[in-house]
Amino acid sequence: MRKSIVSKSIISLIALIAILAFLSSTAAAASKVTLQPSSKSVYAGENITLNVVVTPDTQISGIQFDLEYDGSLFQIADVTEGNLFSQSGQKTLFSPGQIENGKLSNVYGCILGSSSVSTPATFATVTLKANTGVQGTSQFYLRNVTVSSSASKPVDVRLVNTGITVSEPKKPRGLLVKLIKSILG
Repeated sequence: MRKSIVSKSIISLIALIAILAFLSSTAAAASKVTLQPSSKSVYAGENITLNVVVTPDTQISGIQFDLEYDGSLFQIADVTEGNLFSQSGQKTLFSPGQIENGKLSNVYGCILGSSSVSTPATFATVTLKANTGVQGTSQFYLRNVTVSSSASKPVDVRLVNTGITVSEPKKPRGLLVKLIKSILG
């Protein structure tokens, strides 16, 4: 009889562990929103793109976000819609938001109609211009991010932010400088 009680206790413990493992894996699921720069470094005065890539864990039909960064290092030149929602074949609504020094606010987009998507893709592309005469690293932070399910309910999100370094371009030295000076006079 004692073996029977021990056996039932072990089976109950295994069942409890299995249920907890299932619940924790379900709770850990979230749509991932990632900032993917075309490069981790740029020379002062040059442009660089920053893609906002969404990897849904469920059917989604809308997203909104703000972006914070160091305005002394970068300016936003343009914000364009990616193909995240147009891949459904439906018409979309996209707002590039409002640009302030160090902040891009109220970028949003959605599918017009009852369609939704679950395939990872770029939601928006932000074109940045590195300011001239500066050096340093700016962190880029997603803020106020909401991803909407096909039922227009917010889903859990996991954010992946990034940083981009601005450096001064290297100046030519030696024979190259002499050659350029001789050509230009």
